Amino acid sequence: MLEASVQDEIHGILRETDIPRKLHAAEHLVREQRFVGGATVGAGAPRAVRPGRPAHWTILPALEMTQRPDLQSPDGRFQLMHSVAHIEVSAVELALMAVADFPDQESGYYRDMLSIAGEEVEHAWLLWNRLGEMGGELGQEPVHLALWETAAAHSDLAERLAVVPRILEAKGLDVSAKLRGRLRGARDVASAEVLDRVYHDEIGHVRRGTHWYRTICHRRGLDPESHFIGLAEQFRSTRPIPFDRRGREKAGFTKREMEAVLGRELPDP
Repeated sequence: MLEASVQDEIHGILRETDIPRKLHAAEHLVREQRFVGGATVGAGAPRAVRPGRPAHWTILPALEMTQRPDLQSPDGRFQLMHSVAHIEVSAVELALMAVADFPDQESGYYRDMLSIAGEEVEHAWLLWNRLGEMGGELGQEPVHLALWETAAAHSDLAERLAVVPRILEAKGLDVSAKLRGRLRGARDVASAEVLDRVYHDEIGHVRRGTHWYRTICHRRGLDPESHFIGLAEQFRSTRPIPFDRRGREKAGFTKREMEAVLGRELPDP
C-alpha cells in the first residue's frame, strides 16, 4: 500500500511550475523511498493532476507541433534536444503518476516505478545541461502535454502500463537510432551521447513496464498479448515509421505484439 503522504507529495511535485524545483523534489522522493505502509489512500479513479509549467512557457496542442527540425542547422538540433528534454521532464511525471494513481499495489511495483522516475530525472538534468551548452534553455520553444493527457485518459492500471511504457516510451526506442545517427552526421557528438544514455535506460524502463503489465494481466485472468494488441491498434501510425525490433525484443515484446504495432507481419529472426 502507498502512504497517503506520499501521494500528496507526488501531487505537489506534479503541480510544481519551477522545473529545477520539480526535479529536485522528485530526486528527494526517490532517495527517501517512502512508499509503503501507513493508511490506504482513497480508492476510485486516479486524480488527473495537471502538470505545472512556468507561466511564460508556450503550451500548444500536440497536433500544432508537427514541424520536423533540420538537424543540419544549430537551431534545428536545439529544437530536437529541447523537445527531448521536455519529454524527459514529462517522463518523470508519468513515472510518479504510476505510483500515486494506483495506491494499492505491492512494494516491488513502487520500487520499480520510483527507480524509473529516478533515471528519468537524471535524463532530464542531462538534457537541461545540454540545452545550456547549446546556448539556450528549456521553455524557450513551445511544448505540449500530450503524454500526460494520454496517460491520464487511461485510469486502469493494465491499460496505463500498456500505453505508457509499451506504446509511448517504446516509440522513443524506434526513433532513437535515426536521430542519434543524424546528430553524429552533423558532428553533434555531445547531443548524440546524451541520447545514447537515454536509449539504453529506456529499454530497461519498457522492460519493467512489460513485467508489471503482464503481472497485472495474469492476476486478472487477461491474456496480456491479446489485450495489448487491442490497445496497440488504436495507436498505430498511418505512415511508415522507424522500428527498433532489437530494442523492443530486449524490452520484452513478442513477435505478435510488434506486428500489431507495425500493422504488418515480421519475418522470423
